[in-house]
Amino acid sequence: MSSAEGGTAPADRHATGEALAARLEELRLRHLRVVDELRESERRFRAFARRVWRVQEEERRRLARELHDGVGQMLTALKNELGRLAAGAGDPQLAAELDSAAALAAESLDTTREISRLLRPSVLDDLGLVAALRGLTRSLAERTGFRVDLRLEGPLEGLPAEVETLLFRIAQEGLTNALKHSGVAVAELAVLRRGDRLKLAVSDQGNGGERLPAGGSAANSGGIGLRGVRDRVEAFGGSFRFDTAPGAGARLTVELTLDGEQG
Repeated sequence: MSSAEGGTAPADRHATGEALAARLEELRLRHLRVVDELRESERRFRAFARRVWRVQEEERRRLARELHDGVGQMLTALKNELGRLAAGAGDPQLAAELDSAAALAAESLDTTREISRLLRPSVLDDLGLVAALRGLTRSLAERTGFRVDLRLEGPLEGLPAEVETLLFRIAQEGLTNALKHSGVAVAELAVLRRGDRLKLAVSDQGNGGERLPAGGSAANSGGIGLRGVRDRVEAFGGSFRFDTAPGAGARLTVELTLDGEQG
């Protein structure tokens, strides 16, 4: 019986196998190109997101400086002048009104300073992350009575400026979330470094439950909200996790690698 009568000839089967192998190789190479393109697109997106964030932080820094150095100084001068006029006023009623105006100016000055601090704490630029975190926890305790147990481990000085800002914003939002929703008066903030690995965690033993609303906590904290934190962490190639359950408290965990992309 001939090969034509008995089925596909060996030569034909070989040619079909080669064609199939070539097609599979073509598909494999196409898949690799798609993966490379996706990775490059992701890299570009992260770089773009970091540039946008950098512009936002620079604008925050500028506004904070203008509030502190411009409006703040004018309110200080106004408060002092009103106090001077009140002290020299011969009319008791006029003196009382001037004192009231001076007190209002002092209150406005305190509010302006607080807004400036929320926009961009000068200590972060002047003294770095560790001092800024200590100032943040101290300020929370003084303003609200909310105590934060701060734990710092590893060399945290000299981190890239954008990483310091990112970690500060994460701490700010995490503690604000705990303050608003936990129902307890204490939380823990831990910032750890092991080699090129950074980990930040904010935890409490409060109410737990759903605590990641669409708007985050940005509206009342002057910050960016937890969802904004997650987006920024992902832009830096890090991981974001928020664990919570009713009656079991909550824990926000962020991990980053110092890979040279943050500059």
